[in-house]
Parts: sequence; structure tokens; C-alpha cells
Amino acid sequence: MSRAGLWLSMFLIGCGEPASEVRPQVVAGTSEVELALAPGEYRCEVMSEAARAAVPPPPPNIEKAAFAPRIRDICPPGQVPVYQQAELRTHKAGPPLSGSAATRSLVGSYWYAGVMKPTDALSQSGVGASILFSNPAVYDQNDMVTSQMSIVRGANYHLVEMGLRKFWDAFPRLMISQWSYGQFNDAVGFVQVHGVYGPGMPLSSYSGYAVQQYIRHDNGNWWIWFNDAWVGYFPGSLWNGQFTSGDMAHFYGEVYSAQSRVPPLTDMGTGQFSGTSGTAYMQGMCIHTAGPSCTYVTDAWRTETNASYYSLSYSNGSYLEFGGNGGG
Repeated sequence: MSRAGLWLSMFLIGCGEPASEVRPQVVAGTSEVELALAPGEYRCEVMSEAARAAVPPPPPNIEKAAFAPRIRDICPPGQVPVYQQAELRTHKAGPPLSGSAATRSLVGSYWYAGVMKPTDALSQSGVGASILFSNPAVYDQNDMVTSQMSIVRGANYHLVEMGLRKFWDAFPRLMISQWSYGQFNDAVGFVQVHGVYGPGMPLSSYSGYAVQQYIRHDNGNWWIWFNDAWVGYFPGSLWNGQFTSGDMAHFYGEVYSAQSRVPPLTDMGTGQFSGTSGTAYMQGMCIHTAGPSCTYVTDAWRTETNASYYSLSYSNGSYLEFGGNGGG
């Protein structure tokens, strides 16, 4: 979530021991990857009847790099995995996405580098991008870092977001979250249709890949696409049918410093500053309008909380570089 004059957000604070690093293994004779998951990492549940809703057509392949690894199903047919992850608690409010360092004495400090694009609220129905996934170094387990995009209506009143989130674990996880009526709800209400992809899925298999992602409103629901398939959807009923389009698209990196350190010490992206070798990036940033089309972003608004800690390179098109190591 991001945007000028609008309140960004974030959440966190968890408990428990960090999970073991996930080690992908190539399945002999196939192009699939098999996840070696730690005991208790997930459980299989019978797919909800609601998951049998009409699946939208695939999104357009805009600036699509080669597919990241396909993951072999880990649950029996008709079931989906539910991943275990550290508890997330909602901070009351994040700072506005602006040019100055913003600190909240009770909830830590937030740092951003990204872009936002206001659009016609009557026509914007989703966002898309390929986001480079990495494993940023986190100084404190209560710190958090994300690389993400979101579709937003109002001052974080309604939104759907997705991307990479690292918090408490030794590796990042797939973030699929929603806000309704100004309240962060994480993945509550999400209806999963994929046999592997889901909220909280470990992302170690995708480090170094720019993974294609889309959020799109279709047939009354907010659908999520990851890599090569639809993951599932947030039912429109979560917003009583009042959230069918957005007025802002956000693409950005975020760091939450639990102890309000200045400078912060957690990496954003790959830990490399924008414009340098190996920096994090997003490409093919686009906005859905009518039907399945997704139009390239142009002339988005730049924002950096503090470029000395986390910087941004953007030339008014659909490609963005961002990141840094804070004061580390």
C-alpha cells in the first residue's frame, strides 16, 4: 500500500522460533520443483465449495520474463495447503508516504521507496507487475520488509495487496492481504484454488526471479495471480460489494523498523541501492481497466522516505528500481 497524502499501513509483531530454510528440489524428469518443507510448515484442507467460482481468463503477459519454477502439488487432489506463519498484528496506522522520515513512537518507523499512480476510480480494476524476489537481511526479527504492489480505494479504506514479505522467518513468504473499512485483515476471507500457491507460502524457490503477479477484479471478486496460475480470490462480499475498483495503484518496497532505529538496519530489496548492480526491480508495472487488458504505467509519482537509506530509480515508465541497506 502506498500513496501521497494517503495513509500507508503495516502490521506485525510475532512470536516463535524462525522456521527452517526451504530447500527446493527438482523433480526427476520434470520441469517442476518440489518444496522440502519443515515439519508442521503446512496442513492440507479440503478446497472450499466457494473455490469453484468461475476462474477468470489468464492475465496478459506484459514484459513477462521466463516463468519462475513451477511447484509440484503438495496436497491430494481437491485439497489446498494452509501455511503456518508468524502471527501478524495490525499497527494502528502507518505514516503517510512522503519525502520525510516518519516515526511512530509506539509502533516503530516505516520507510518506503516506490511509485504510485492515481487513476479513474470508475475504471481501475487491478494492477500487475513482475517483481524481483530476494531474501533481504533483517536486523531484528520484529522488523519487516516487503516488495509489493496494491490496488487501493480511499485512504487505505479498501485495498488488496500482494508480493514478498519477510517477517520473523529466515526466508520471505508470499503476502496476499486485504484491508476493509480501514482495517488490516491479512489473508482473512481468501478463497484458495491452487494446489501450492497460497498466502504465507515460502518463497525460497523464487529468489532471483522476477515473478509475474496480478490483482484483478472479476465477476464480483478480487482475484490473485502468481507466476503461472490463479491463486484464488477475496470475495467481493468482504466489502459488501462496495470495492470494485481503486483510485490508486502502488508499487514499492517497505521496511518496518520495530525499534524506530535511525538509521534503520534492515535491507530493502536485495540490499543494494537503486542504480547499482544487483538492485531490486519491478518491470511491466500496469493497471487493469476494462476486461483483461493491463496498460503500462507512465508518469507515476515518485516517493522516497529517505534516499540515504533506501533509494529509488524511476524514469516515468513501467520499470522501477528500489532498495538499500538502511544504515547497515
